[in-house]
Amino acid sequence: MSKTITGLSLIIGVLVIIIANLLIPGNSAGITGGDAISFSAMTENAGFDKGTTQTFIIILGFGILIFLNGFLGIYRGIGDRETEYKGLAMALTVIAIALFMGTLALGNAFASSAESNIMASQGAQMAAQAAGGGDPTAIAQANAAATTAVVAGSASAGIYGVYWGLFAMASYIFLLATIFTGWIIVKSGNHYLNMIVGYGLMISGIVFLILNLIWPVNEATGYQIFGISQLIWGILIIILGAGILTSKAK
Repeated sequence: MSKTITGLSLIIGVLVIIIANLLIPGNSAGITGGDAISFSAMTENAGFDKGTTQTFIIILGFGILIFLNGFLGIYRGIGDRETEYKGLAMALTVIAIALFMGTLALGNAFASSAESNIMASQGAQMAAQAAGGGDPTAIAQANAAATTAVVAGSASAGIYGVYWGLFAMASYIFLLATIFTGWIIVKSGNHYLNMIVGYGLMISGIVFLILNLIWPVNEATGYQIFGISQLIWGILIIILGAGILTSKAK
């Protein structure tokens, strides 16, 4: 893989990831400290704007795949210069990406489920109002609508729980991968960009891993911390990609 493809894949992939993630309804609010992770907030954000949510989830997935292509180029470029943790860093990165892709699939399913949940709740409210006059048919319809609303809410809650469990696992593995990737970048050469990016990834990975162990990513503070870590990671990867594009090596 040429350095041009590797560098562009890293830069474009990271930019797509960051922009698409911020444009998913509610995500930008979560990074700035707002409520984006509670069940009610996610239901409202994804359910009322299902199309936008699912569109940017798909774009985010493509961004991850573009980034992975560039990252594979880095590992090939390192060759045998650093073998101690190369395999571990590679494995952790691939596992984290696979888990994140799983969360995207769950996020897509949650958006559809949230929309159904909202529609069922609205239908139940309308049916309850219609049954207020005591008409037996209206009461029966209200009972059926209430049952539908409960089922829809339970389905959304189930997806919500699995989503955050998988997201937390992916986040911790990704931060571990960031630490070991930083290490192999440092050890692969003495160029100043290797030092900046490598040590930057190592230090930020360690710091944010500790912070997210204290404040889990499925809590408001922890989610904000992880969001900040991703912005720093993105900047470092863009610097790395730019360095690869401007390097003299083929």
